[in-house]
Amino acid sequence: MILAAILLLGAVLIAVAAPAALRRLGSTTLPPGLLLAAWLGSMIGTLFFAGSAVVVLAWPEHAPAEGAVETLMRCLSTVSHAVQPWITEILAGAGVLALATLVGRTVVLGRRHVQAQARLRTYHLQVISIVARSRRDGVMWLDHPMPLAYSVAGRPGFVVATEGLSSCLSRGEREAVLAHERAHLDGGHHRLVSMCEILAAVFPAVPLFTAAPGAVRTLVELAADQHAVRATSAATVGAALTAVSSSILPQPAGTLGLSNETALRLRKLDATVSVRCPKLSCATAAALSWTLPAAAAWGTVAAISVLTCSTLG
Repeated sequence: MILAAILLLGAVLIAVAAPAALRRLGSTTLPPGLLLAAWLGSMIGTLFFAGSAVVVLAWPEHAPAEGAVETLMRCLSTVSHAVQPWITEILAGAGVLALATLVGRTVVLGRRHVQAQARLRTYHLQVISIVARSRRDGVMWLDHPMPLAYSVAGRPGFVVATEGLSSCLSRGEREAVLAHERAHLDGGHHRLVSMCEILAAVFPAVPLFTAAPGAVRTLVELAADQHAVRATSAATVGAALTAVSSSILPQPAGTLGLSNETALRLRKLDATVSVRCPKLSCATAAALSWTLPAAAAWGTVAAISVLTCSTLG
């Protein structure tokens, strides 16, 4: 039961404290990929700890590692064993029921979201195929004078762009826009945003999950900007971003494009620092996002155990 309490406390700490901490990190010059990994790691950690707490409670007799934890926290385990067995059984039953309900809700809402995205992609593909002037290198070109581009997820995904990109932007700026949109498709950014939106719908009262969709949507745009900078230059991406953001054409719902949060993205173009090992750094950021709260939960329960020892002594 003590191990379950540590796991549950860790999940609560991440779910409540992570959004504010991650927003503060977002104001720094850390690469968007690291911040994105931290957000995703926090969400995964919350789900893992909460689910593991239920598994430990429902485990027949002692779950793995539970005996070692109780040995380390001897005084608290003495109090825990004094609790009537039926109380633990009720808590385990309630946890299993809640977990089953949330899994079912996730499946239902996830399926609805996926179906809605599939309908959106089919609609775009059918309509754009009719009005597109040409299709080259995975880009469907529309005959419109205003510059606009956006990406639509799918298998395969595709980019929609207007001829205004060629008439209003230089060749380098146009390539920056297309590199940005291809980065969305190659990085699976649409799936990440969709996952966050599903979790926000399943857990509407959990601060981490409600804050994630907006934060992740911004971070994937910043990450795509950085990819475009590597393909061209920061000045070229900045000029393209300014030109596209001034377009009066609306970006369709359910797509990712270059025209959102222009001021923030222009500031981040030159401010972001580079890292030597991006994959290792992202893995470290994801791991720290839930190991630090887990350590805090462990320390909190250990302190309670010490206080219990002092009281009993």
